[in-house]
Amino acid sequence: MEKRYYENTPKTLPKYLAKEVIQMAIDNANNDKGKHGRRNHLILTLLWQTGIRASEITHLRKNDIQNDHLLIRQGKGGKDRVIPLKQETRNLLLVYSDQMKADQKLFQIERRQLVNIIKKYRIEGYEMHPHTFRHSFAVNCLQSGMNIRSLQKILGHNSLGTTQVYLDIVGEDIKKDYEKVTW
Repeated sequence: MEKRYYENTPKTLPKYLAKEVIQMAIDNANNDKGKHGRRNHLILTLLWQTGIRASEITHLRKNDIQNDHLLIRQGKGGKDRVIPLKQETRNLLLVYSDQMKADQKLFQIERRQLVNIIKKYRIEGYEMHPHTFRHSFAVNCLQSGMNIRSLQKILGHNSLGTTQVYLDIVGEDIKKDYEKVTW
């Protein structure tokens, strides 16, 4: 498997992981039959599929799971926002939270516990942190053709310029793809 972790990326560009590496970590959590395996699988899945911040996932409540989205209350800068949610993931969340009260926190974890969860399932040789999932989400969205304004809204960035930094990373991939073309 090609290692697509850009260690030589300048500090202004966020580090991210290829979706295959992220999926391997999620699969590791899914295969964990321990006490918190299902919870940890959901946490990693949400980080990957939504790009939410560590602080946001630790504050999610059952009533934040809506029909086709997650409601992020009081995110960075005290702003609320809506993040699309795959139906399959929504259903897993609803089953997981079935016995919870509406205003109960979904995962009952703090940031340091989130970091430890990620460490537990990380893939050897790859650096993984909560924000790595966010960066990987953003890059994957752009590589898949998502409109940058939509990505800006999902990530909760005030400025489009903050989101545009991911275009520089995707630009590297475009250059590599261009070099494959024979003339």
